[in-house]
Amino acid sequence: MKKTFLCFFAFLIYNAQAQFPDDVNYQSISALTPALPALNASVTDNSLPSPIKITRISDYVVAWDWYPHHEYSKVQPWNTNSSIYKFYSLAIYNYTTNQKIRDLPGSQLYPTYWSNTNPDKLYGFKENGDIKSYSVANDQVTLLGHITDANGVDYEYVKLGPGEGNIDKNDHFVAFVGKQGVDMDVIIYDLQQNVVSVRQTFAGAWGNGDVPEYVDWVSVSQSGDYVGIMWNHNTTSDVNPFNGHYGLEIFDSTTMQFQRRIAEYGNHGDFGYDTNGEEVFVQFWGDTGTVNMYYLDRMQRVVLTNHADFNSEGHISCRNLNRPGWAYVSQDYASHSGQIVAFKLDNSGLVEHFAHHFSTSSSYLKSPMPVPNPDGDLVMFKSDFGDQTADVIYEFVAQKDVANHIEKDNWANVQVYPNPSANLLHINWNKPMQSIEIRNIQGQLIRKIPINDMQNLSINIV
Repeated sequence: MKKTFLCFFAFLIYNAQAQFPDDVNYQSISALTPALPALNASVTDNSLPSPIKITRISDYVVAWDWYPHHEYSKVQPWNTNSSIYKFYSLAIYNYTTNQKIRDLPGSQLYPTYWSNTNPDKLYGFKENGDIKSYSVANDQVTLLGHITDANGVDYEYVKLGPGEGNIDKNDHFVAFVGKQGVDMDVIIYDLQQNVVSVRQTFAGAWGNGDVPEYVDWVSVSQSGDYVGIMWNHNTTSDVNPFNGHYGLEIFDSTTMQFQRRIAEYGNHGDFGYDTNGEEVFVQFWGDTGTVNMYYLDRMQRVVLTNHADFNSEGHISCRNLNRPGWAYVSQDYASHSGQIVAFKLDNSGLVEHFAHHFSTSSSYLKSPMPVPNPDGDLVMFKSDFGDQTADVIYEFVAQKDVANHIEKDNWANVQVYPNPSANLLHINWNKPMQSIEIRNIQGQLIRKIPINDMQNLSINIV
């Protein structure tokens, strides 16, 4: 059923039934780079088992002297209902039009993370220990709390991750690292109570820099039940541990009691759920071309693939919180087929070929770093589309190319005015639809109106 969702704050979004590429066994598929599509235009990648539409959503911004793009494969750019997205902590964009809604007060918020339960809410986690929230609708920053050490003294730095941490799926717990001289505190913060729930000191683990020397990152799992510490494989190993620590270690989030070391080598990966709803960590590791899945509650590893294509640079994201059972994996280089692939998290060996990214990956910044939206049917990624000029990076969205899917360009033929509105709202369109839904900024349904064969509608929203 085709539906239009309308929000009073100029968010007009189309919510079709999610479409996914066909489930197949992995194939190494080469493809020639097509011509760079214009802003808001698309190209179709017909080389894959399912045709994939790739839409360009960004362009160079003169005022910023920058090609805006998302941050990282494990930092979600979309809000929880995929109606809007952000580039870093600079600006919010409307997904249906790719028009900027407003600049963000980045200096007050950075780094920012979307709420996993409220589409209007961003969290800001400042290095000085401030915990903040931001309402997109109200353009308002609120101070929620401030993290200090056990004696009430400010840390030198407080970092989420750093860089690779996330909030649990219920907006309950988040993990930070705090610097006290050379020591490092792992701090579990309760976002519902706005208090530190537990902390654990790892003596000497920070070292002398502005990021921890012996730890790569710390994060809660998606449930919030576990905390993972990824020890830095450049400074620790099984033959050279740091005070007995190395690899990926799992702790209880309520007590910070050590549970188990699920991987002896800490490499890039993300927390997710398998197809049976059990929590896992998906990671590149060691053996030639392997992507592995490790269970958090026991010592068990499942090899998802041992194809040589995955023995290269790449990234993994499980930010598809509304679609558990899949991990989205990229290979940076065309010599390894340069694809973005969703792996089914079971023993089936099935994947979904989501796109070629067509990036040269000639620098780390040009790595595609794909990240799925919460529903997992859209994948945002970076690409220079073959242009090795140092600063050139565009943002794209890949999705299954479905013939009856309403193209985003058609929204140019939809008129909504005035928006925002305090009373009467007028809507004109020229594409077939079955109903109009009025929703507030939190996504709550206000009214649903069948429209049959009409081409315009006036609604009193008081």
